[in-house]
Amino acid sequence: MTAASTDRWRVAATGAQLLGVAVMAAIYAPQPLLAAIAREFGRTAFEANLVVSMTTLGIAAGVFPAAWLADRIGRGRVIVGSLVVGVVLTAVTSTAAVWPVLVASRLLAGLVLSGVLVSALVWSSEAAPSIRRKRVAAMYVAGTTAGGMAGRIVAGVVAEWWGWRAGVAAVDLIVLLAGAGGVLAVLVTLRRKAQAPPTTSIEIPRSHPWTVRARLFAVAFTGMAAFMGVFNAVAFRVHEPPFSLGLGVTSLLFLTYAAGTYSSMRTGALLDRFGARTTILSGSAIMAAGAAILILDHLVAVIAGLLVLAAGFFMLHAGASATVPSVSPRPSVGQAWYTLFYYAGSSAGALLLGWAWDAARWPAVTIAAFALVLAAAVLAAGLPHRPRTTRDGRA
Repeated sequence: MTAASTDRWRVAATGAQLLGVAVMAAIYAPQPLLAAIAREFGRTAFEANLVVSMTTLGIAAGVFPAAWLADRIGRGRVIVGSLVVGVVLTAVTSTAAVWPVLVASRLLAGLVLSGVLVSALVWSSEAAPSIRRKRVAAMYVAGTTAGGMAGRIVAGVVAEWWGWRAGVAAVDLIVLLAGAGGVLAVLVTLRRKAQAPPTTSIEIPRSHPWTVRARLFAVAFTGMAAFMGVFNAVAFRVHEPPFSLGLGVTSLLFLTYAAGTYSSMRTGALLDRFGARTTILSGSAIMAAGAAILILDHLVAVIAGLLVLAAGFFMLHAGASATVPSVSPRPSVGQAWYTLFYYAGSSAGALLLGWAWDAARWPAVTIAAFALVLAAAVLAAGLPHRPRTTRDGRA
């Protein structure tokens, strides 16, 4: 690989990471502010949760229209349009005076930001040389972890001083800056790639069974269900003895996402060296270790367990999501399916492990989490060692 192509993939990776930061910060900014929002609008906790759940519902509704649009007008145009409208809608969220406008702004934000979710990974990866595309995709996932963490923390810290509306507005500024930086970095890389002399190597697409893609989608579902379900349930656990933590300290548990940022950044190299199956299985094993640590009734064990769980999950997620475009005849459609299963897993995990908590507290949560992680590992074990590129068949 030449020095120019090395520089090109690193710039593309930076752009991918910034796009990941932008989209996840926009999606999850209101999550730590739900109690304050409920108080201002006189709503119950269930009603306040609509501010987040409507966003994920919008994503689920928008992924396939966004994939269809990306195939027709281009992924770059979809990403730019989605980010611009997403910034405007997040500003509407921060200024909404009535409840229906607030909820509608989050629903529409999810709908339009689905364009980034189905296109950013594929678009930024295409800007890099083929042998570095999975590393760029892994950097995108790293950006999503950093964005989700930063959006929640910045919103909470700013809201502590100036109110929840200022918290959302502060995150909206991050979305604007990160999104603009990410788009510019990828555009510069694509321009350099177009000007570069053609290489002599030709990548020959090969057929892949649809079951490979189905396994990757199911890995996303089960892995995300275990991860999100544990994080939701642990918030209830630390409010009770022997921990009895307040809301402010509990929100800091999201800092453990940093372990996922690091592990997902390293996943691209693991994919290149060991392949998708080994990488995803390793992530599953690390998740299981994190769940085992969380069994202990000690705050240090809770923090350590969440760190290990996050590191394992985002290794699994980065490995699976980076592989989907290379085995999908239509990468945007493949990514749309992956995104749909990923967020369906988030909802299912919250419900399943929430029910487990109500039924038998933490032991039941641990059993359910282990079962989901085991399912992800079994699914990953059936993957080929190194899935080949395909463009025939259906995503």
